[in-house]
Amino acid sequence: MKKPFILLLIMLTNIMSNSQNKSGNTVIFGGGAINARFNDTAKPVVSQLYPTPTTGSQARYFIFGHSNICDSVTGDLLFACNGFVLYDNVGNVIENGDSIVPSKIFHHNSFPDGGTAQTSIILPKGSNGLYFVFNTSISDSMYDYWKNLNQAKFPNSLLQYHIVDMNANGGLGKVIQKNMPLLTNVELSKVGMSAIRHANGYDWWLVKQGANTNTIYTFLVTKDTVRLDTIQHFAEPVFGYYDRIGQSCFSADGSRYAFASGGVNSQGDKLFIADFDRCYGIINNIKVLHTPLHTSGVGSLDSLFPGEKDTAIIGLSFSANNQFLYVSKGYNIYQYELNEPDSALAWYHVQYGPDTIYSQSVPYGALYRGIDNRIYIGKWGGDSRKQNSVINKPNIKGVGCEFCKKCIRSDLTVYNTTSFANMPDFNLGALPLCFPLSLPNPPKEGVFEVFPNPSSTKIFIKYVTAKHEAATYQLYNSIGQLIISTKENEIDVSKLSRGLYYIKVENQTKKIIIE
Repeated sequence: MKKPFILLLIMLTNIMSNSQNKSGNTVIFGGGAINARFNDTAKPVVSQLYPTPTTGSQARYFIFGHSNICDSVTGDLLFACNGFVLYDNVGNVIENGDSIVPSKIFHHNSFPDGGTAQTSIILPKGSNGLYFVFNTSISDSMYDYWKNLNQAKFPNSLLQYHIVDMNANGGLGKVIQKNMPLLTNVELSKVGMSAIRHANGYDWWLVKQGANTNTIYTFLVTKDTVRLDTIQHFAEPVFGYYDRIGQSCFSADGSRYAFASGGVNSQGDKLFIADFDRCYGIINNIKVLHTPLHTSGVGSLDSLFPGEKDTAIIGLSFSANNQFLYVSKGYNIYQYELNEPDSALAWYHVQYGPDTIYSQSVPYGALYRGIDNRIYIGKWGGDSRKQNSVINKPNIKGVGCEFCKKCIRSDLTVYNTTSFANMPDFNLGALPLCFPLSLPNPPKEGVFEVFPNPSSTKIFIKYVTAKHEAATYQLYNSIGQLIISTKENEIDVSKLSRGLYYIKVENQTKKIIIE
């Protein structure tokens, strides 16, 4: 029987202006009924949210695979998903919102809820009160296959979506389309589902990790459709089947993507970092890192696996200034400086050991960058303790990042601590180099040619204007900064940094890679 948990709701109401999208102002976690309202300090005021039970058949668990979304104007909670069930803002099951996963996994536990981080995520379907709910699960046939083999391996095999109409039932919502498959009969990681704004400023990229091998599925989500856009395979890391832990995340500007998953296998401490192209949904310029292993006192820090060192990565989050990546393990938290080439200088050990005494601790969980730019540290599996820790100033290198022990606190005598909901950044804007903004896909290229591509020395351009006049070519870096403007058909790129660039001429844009 699971321990009861409580629901935490976090409102950062005074941080965002009225002009900003407040779809992410309320963040839930736990399993029942706590409301925490943030100001500009690290200590929220907490109170009860739902007058609902935390035990029995009516209990509501928001422990691992949960997500939620708020009203974009008020920041008030609209509805939430625990990975298996959809709930309205008063804690009742949304009409047609029960059993959004296959039957056998739905009844696998005493209470149906997503058993791993990032099982679900919610995205707006335009601005008409409709929403996409994405979740991963395992089909009945795949469930039987792994169970008959008596294996601990149970990779998910199904990615699907549902559509919720929040105009229905007096604003309490109704599921109007349900269990629409996107991927079937493929091995998918239980963790690793995140989303980022398309560079046009209104569509979305949904990114889902495959299981075992490092396969990444990228979907384009518009107000009308969801389609698989790209499948990319990378040789490493091979994360393994123990994928109950781990997390994927995007940097604050959407230009980088990170993922880690796994347990005791030799790849369990490996971290995958890459550039992400918000125009085309492409991952490139990858880097695979070994995270530090703190060996002092390992006997007391066996992480999730008896007899094993604290190797497995559980949570990831980029800082708001895009300079650092934070990594949580069982009982260690690290900061990695992304642009520091010396690994000895790039890593900083933020926290060694649990944030309370060993007998009262559970491992650190998933990380969440709040709209106040702090990073909130979850607990893996939830915890009967009354607090979570916070990194107050994650934009600062080293000790200045301010690890704040047990700074999110509830003094209610109920179970309350776990990891925060899976939500994207709803305020990330458009990029100027994705032309035209009205199109979700690259424009037709016509006679515009760039070669060789990739290149490390020079690139040559072939383009004919309508009037057969000399054209102006503009070279941008991956974040939209103009690097070169010229009328020459030959550009020397030998002194530029490696990475992704764009060449624009008139209304056409081409992507190039400089090696």
